[in-house]
Amino acid sequence: MSSHSATTTSPLYRWSVLATGFARMWRAWAIVIPVVIVNAAVQGLLLLPNVLPYLTVPFIVVALVSLIVLVLSFTLVATAVLGATTGRVGWGDVTTGLGRRFLLVLVWATGLVVVVLIGVSLYVVPGLIVIALTPYLLLAVIDGKRNPIAVNFRTIGARWGRWLITVIIMGVLCFAIWFLSVATGFFITGAPGAIVGWLAIGIIATWFVCAWALIYRSVNPR
Repeated sequence: MSSHSATTTSPLYRWSVLATGFARMWRAWAIVIPVVIVNAAVQGLLLLPNVLPYLTVPFIVVALVSLIVLVLSFTLVATAVLGATTGRVGWGDVTTGLGRRFLLVLVWATGLVVVVLIGVSLYVVPGLIVIALTPYLLLAVIDGKRNPIAVNFRTIGARWGRWLITVIIMGVLCFAIWFLSVATGFFITGAPGAIVGWLAIGIIATWFVCAWALIYRSVNPR
């Protein structure tokens, strides 16, 4: 039996991919924790200049720095949890070939954001549908797949039930998290509030990405 068949018939998770994802992501804690902290600090400190969101040079510079740090952080964390689905992972595993992976993720992530924004601008639902239909896209980019779009939809097709359940649960969790963030935003404001918010987003995003990585890796073994 091929490794692909064995992996396909023997998923890397049990009844709850989210529960397994939360446990597995800590295999990569040595990468995840410092990356999440640094990203949160940078994103929060970028608010200190009080740059208004107008098309000016200062705003463009701040926005670019924020984007680059965010994409780099995602690339490091996603690479780490993708490896954590099947074993331990260290800095050497995520930094090898990092430059090329980062540039590819930057291009694909920018394109994905543009498509989502177009969908949201037309009507909120199309943007949300795009997000729901592309959970494996950037993982496929990081994994070095030549056609990430095809891999994304093939993975959805192979685990469509698990994909649907996970999308619904994550949607409910995201709504609850958004509600709590709005409530706590009245008490913690400015850069400190942003840092706390980004810390929470970083840990939750790592959890979600690890859950998707488990499903992805069960269909696309190394």
